[in-house]
Amino acid sequence: MADSGQTSQATLLLKKKKEMREVDHALDNMKSQYKQRMDACEDRRIQFELKQGKMREQVSKFEKFIQENDAKRSRAENKVKSERKLYDEKLREIALLAEKYGRLEIEQNKLMQSLISNGQYKSFLERIVENDMGYEEIGDILNRHNTLTEANNDLMRHSAELEFELDEFRKRLQSIKTEKQNQLLVNTSVVQDCQTELEKMVQNIKIQDEEGLKVDDKKKDISRELSQTIQAIRNLFGRCFNTMRVKPSFGPHKDSATMMELLDFELDTIGMRIFDLVQIYNEFKAFSSDGTSGVHLNSMGGSSELKDNSALSTPSVTR
Repeated sequence: MADSGQTSQATLLLKKKKEMREVDHALDNMKSQYKQRMDACEDRRIQFELKQGKMREQVSKFEKFIQENDAKRSRAENKVKSERKLYDEKLREIALLAEKYGRLEIEQNKLMQSLISNGQYKSFLERIVENDMGYEEIGDILNRHNTLTEANNDLMRHSAELEFELDEFRKRLQSIKTEKQNQLLVNTSVVQDCQTELEKMVQNIKIQDEEGLKVDDKKKDISRELSQTIQAIRNLFGRCFNTMRVKPSFGPHKDSATMMELLDFELDTIGMRIFDLVQIYNEFKAFSSDGTSGVHLNSMGGSSELKDNSALSTPSVTR
């Protein structure tokens, strides 16, 4: 196996050497062809330089002749151009003069017609001077006419200025009118908004007044009920206080006591009295169930009190 591998490598090496020789041979052929081409180019360059030298010699011989011909041709061309330009200018000048001649001829005809038509005015002015109407010469009439014409022109200019000022005044008036109308619309809208707001405020005030009246009525009802309640408490307190054997004492600060303190004292007294009457009633009921007469209660001082307070029940007193 090793011998076959070495043989193949040697074969490849020989093959590569052969290829290298072929490449070298091809390269030598290309070098020789390149050298031949370069030699041919050099020969052509030498021949071209020789031809170019001969052409320079011929050009140098005929250069002066060519320059003289070119100068003559340039002068001839310039002369032709200048003459053509002058010819064109003369043609334009002729056209302008012809047009001007035509306009002058038309104007002359108009002036002649004007002279013929205005001759009657001259005759008229001469007749005026001959009739001795205050004018010695035609020039006076013409001066008077010029004066009147200038005065008329001044009046026309003044009238135009007045008309312009009037137009400006009308524009300003229209602008002011439009502005005031817009302002009136805005003010009307503002007034409407204010009126709407005022109506809302009046409605709110009316509602507040009604609520205030309701509150006042409620306060009056509460005050009336409070007064009635206080009066009832005091009446009940008077009845209870007058029927009690042992009178309760308010204390040393009775004169400086507040309304609430007095009411608390009176309610306490009423509660104590009701509690005593309930006890008395319970004892009387228990005693009556044993068959005992009610004289014993009178001896205890409770029967008269029970009779006086027969309308009282056992209410729940809230302080």
